[in-house]
Amino acid sequence: METLNILIPTDFSEVSYLAIEMAEVLERKIPIQIHMLHVQQVNDSDSDYLEGRSDAELENKKLETLNKFEALKSRGAKFEAHVRVGKLTDQINQAAAELGADLVLMGTKGSDGFIEMISGSEAQHVARYLQVPVLTIRTGTPMLDLKNILLVADFELFGKGVQIETIKKLAKAFDSTIHLLQILTEGEEKYADEIEAQMKFFAEEHQLEKYETHLYRDRKVADGIRNFNREAEMDLVCIRTNARKGRNHLLFGSIAERLVNHCIKPLLTFQLKKQHA
Repeated sequence: METLNILIPTDFSEVSYLAIEMAEVLERKIPIQIHMLHVQQVNDSDSDYLEGRSDAELENKKLETLNKFEALKSRGAKFEAHVRVGKLTDQINQAAAELGADLVLMGTKGSDGFIEMISGSEAQHVARYLQVPVLTIRTGTPMLDLKNILLVADFELFGKGVQIETIKKLAKAFDSTIHLLQILTEGEEKYADEIEAQMKFFAEEHQLEKYETHLYRDRKVADGIRNFNREAEMDLVCIRTNARKGRNHLLFGSIAERLVNHCIKPLLTFQLKKQHA
């Protein structure tokens, strides 16, 4: 079976170790290679950061980080360690590309209400802009075998892309059923037959082996996803982060960001990069 190449960014907080626990779930069914990455973050205002630090200071910081990685390994974790300096998302993206990562795993505390509206978490930012799928796990999230995978999208003109392959790889490893879901908000009932046909076309285009289609009525898309998940008991929720505005005029990026904070199940966000000819 093909190995799943996983990148886990860490700040060595307890919540970041949730990603290691999720990797152990995946390893039950599929061979994995784990790369753990720590980024010493630099903002735009710190453009002279490196010039202002001595080689000795930078080396000491790196050694401290490597010692923390060794402590993790002494607890039984198996991974390759990487240390970088720069902007968090840029460095994760670069590392993912260089290492050929199939998936990025991140733990997140989540947030509630007004806090979420005024400040985005690192996990939100990474989930929206990373070029590979990102699987986020909240504190308290049950980590089970992925028997039922929920895939949420606006399926209108949903072209064939690369990142869906990671979802298919997980589904094959766990012998999962992929549940295609579109939320119907007010006024969209008349499009139900057309939407279901688009969902079936998507499944055929991506050669999904085991799938079901679902249309769910709710006032808001994010609420519909949560309510459907409560009723259907999905083990993994997948949502596209950069869908164009379709019939529903939805920005899936913002919906995905809210779900990073509130989804009670593991959440996989992905972009739909085009396949090269």
